[in-house]
Amino acid sequence: MLRALPLAVSAATRDVRGMVRRTKRNALLSASAGVCFGTAYVAGVAAIGIYFATVVGPAFSALAIAVAMAAAGGAVLLVLHVLKRRHRRRNAKRQAAQRLTAAAAISILPQLANRKSLLAVAALGGLAFLAAQATGETDTD
Repeated sequence: MLRALPLAVSAATRDVRGMVRRTKRNALLSASAGVCFGTAYVAGVAAIGIYFATVVGPAFSALAIAVAMAAAGGAVLLVLHVLKRRHRRRNAKRQAAQRLTAAAAISILPQLANRKSLLAVAALGGLAFLAAQATGETDTD
């Protein structure tokens, strides 16, 4: 068991390095795409504004664009609110299932205490469970 520990640590470290590399690459590419999309958005709004200004006048054109953007922003906020609510519900269900699993594991502990080798396995399992809980997602926004 102890001979496999350095191999596991080495594999985990290699995987972390790869994750960091991919995250950096994705952040750079996403930022580049964001700049391109932002430029296209500004050019599109300017073109719509110029076109509407020739049709209905500059004041109404600006007002129409502002109202449309406010409505679009409100729609995005509404979708965000719905997604957050769904995420909270899923987290509540997940936490309830984890509590039930922990209670079930603790309920069989006295039976495992009769056997010394199984007690050590149960202790290691409990430590692994606590470690997983400590690194688990605690974001509740």
